[in-house]
Amino acid sequence: MAASPLVPPGLQELIPVSRFYVNQTWSSVYQRYCTYDLLGPDGNLVYQAREKRKWCGPPMDVRVQNIQGCNVLTLYKPAVLFSWKSKLQVIDASDRLLGYIEKNFSFSSASFNILNPLNQICLKVEGPGWGEGFMSDRVFKVLSADKSAMVSHITRVWKGIGKEMFSREDNFVVQFPPNMEVSMKAILLCCTLLIDLLKHKRQRNQSRSS
Repeated sequence: MAASPLVPPGLQELIPVSRFYVNQTWSSVYQRYCTYDLLGPDGNLVYQAREKRKWCGPPMDVRVQNIQGCNVLTLYKPAVLFSWKSKLQVIDASDRLLGYIEKNFSFSSASFNILNPLNQICLKVEGPGWGEGFMSDRVFKVLSADKSAMVSHITRVWKGIGKEMFSREDNFVVQFPPNMEVSMKAILLCCTLLIDLLKHKRQRNQSRSS
């Protein structure tokens, strides 16, 4: 009988769930970094995520903590000179590498590869194409490595024209298949954070250039 995969410390709450909510939060109009509440299927707060940005720091550094304030996940992209690849590490509380998220370069949609620690592609995430998700939910399909089957999906929830115009918060729903390993669930949660963080990074770059 095969041994069950070890559950990374602090991620036991992901074992039984098939859905998680990722809600962006803003404590002030002057806030310069992104923060998120990660809620379980019952709507209760389970984790919180915070972007860490320094002038001379890594391009991406996001810490996910439980409600006791202990770090359980890190989404990290080290500064590497002369590298065109955009690969981020997902690290658990014991500094063990769970896998990578690799952003693909595409002009039509956001696209990512989910890789295990051996750099093998396990899943692919494909965002909506041009025109899809306009004034409606934006669905990011989670596909098998060969793209032959849709495994789950990540949805950026449309809140209505009024709330979209006057609210800065983005809300996501992440669906998990019942047999998915906890480490893959954790990486998909981090991929959800990355989708939103990249959007805000583009907005910051545009505001600087305007």
